[in-house]
Amino acid sequence: MKNSFEKLVIFRRILVWLNLIAVLFNSAIFYLASSYIVRSNMSFEFLYKINALPGSPIDIFWQSAISYLLLAGVMTYRHYCKKDEEHNNRLLLIEFFLTIIVFWNLRFTYNGVILLYFVDLFISLRNKKPSRQLNLWLAMAIFILIIFSLTDTVVLGNLTNIPQLDTYISFLPISTKTSVVLISNALTLINLMIFTGILVLYAIYLHKREFVIKEQLAKAAQTNLELQNYAALSSHIAEDRERKRIARDLHDSVGHALTGVIAGVDAAKVLIDIDPEKAKVQLTKVSKVVKRGLEGIRASLNKLRPGALENYTLQAALQKMLKEYSDISQMKFDFQYQWGDAEFEKTTEDVIFRIIEESVTNALRHGHASQAKIWFLKNENYEILIQDNGSGCSKIKAGFGLTQMKERVAIVGGRVTFSGDNGFTVKVEIPKEGNKL
Repeated sequence: MKNSFEKLVIFRRILVWLNLIAVLFNSAIFYLASSYIVRSNMSFEFLYKINALPGSPIDIFWQSAISYLLLAGVMTYRHYCKKDEEHNNRLLLIEFFLTIIVFWNLRFTYNGVILLYFVDLFISLRNKKPSRQLNLWLAMAIFILIIFSLTDTVVLGNLTNIPQLDTYISFLPISTKTSVVLISNALTLINLMIFTGILVLYAIYLHKREFVIKEQLAKAAQTNLELQNYAALSSHIAEDRERKRIARDLHDSVGHALTGVIAGVDAAKVLIDIDPEKAKVQLTKVSKVVKRGLEGIRASLNKLRPGALENYTLQAALQKMLKEYSDISQMKFDFQYQWGDAEFEKTTEDVIFRIIEESVTNALRHGHASQAKIWFLKNENYEILIQDNGSGCSKIKAGFGLTQMKERVAIVGGRVTFSGDNGFTVKVEIPKEGNKL
């Protein structure tokens, strides 16, 4: 695709130089033919034959040459000096008016400069998305092509009073006239051939670009699928490792404790009839083993707590978590915490933290939300309102995340409801009784 575009640029440069030669050649004919007519004393015949009074031949030459050099200079400057889109559009507009000026200065005798502008415009707009500005440039391109189609000497001769170049050429000697016509036709033909070649290359460029885009989209989709599979596999591996770790902890602490309890209870059963006092001592030992087992279970469960809750209060941990989400995703949060200094059991704090975390993740991943309000209200019960501005859904089908949320809330005796209207809303109620320390 890059090679096709480089060829387009090379052909455009060739077209710029070819048009310079053609402009100088056609404007020079006015001057050279006028000089020959004056030297040959054919001025009266010339004025009788021409359809309008001609302008100064030397003015035609210099005006055409200078205006074209300005046009080529603006084109070169715009292609090599990368500017913002607004500045680029201004330069394109200047090119448009300079093209019309060159065309006018040549008295409509050479229309290749119009094809040059047409090529330059389409190369410049190759990567633009549809917009009002692009439609304007396309309209200008169509307008300038209409002018190109009307630039026939016969048509212009009948419609305007502009002196025609053919009239000047007709007074030249036959040998010179033949050479001039051949050179003029050759320049026009070469210009059309290069223009046609550019159109073909442009079509090839667009086809290759479309193919590359499709290929990149396919690779991106494949990469995305692989990433999803990797993420799912990583999550599965992490969950499996965590289950094994918890199983080991429970086996080491609870398993050993229960084994000791069973042995102690069996011994107490034997001693209770023989020596009640020793049985009591034995049961005291069993009680201590049970307590150590409970401590082991608590230690295992504490390892499952979010790290933020270990070092911060519930409110501060939630603020820290939301700031991290906001920094990564640019999502904005309206966070209001009206629970004051209320304290909760560790299990309840874990549940609240995980619910907020899951809700925010869902809002980003599934709802593509940019804003969310998270309000902690204190009425008859502790209430949490989480509402985002995402896409929502008309029918809510509880997946793994929402099911886990329900189960977590049920652990602390609360209830949760969902709504998919106007984004996605999660309402949580946690009873005050049994949740305060």
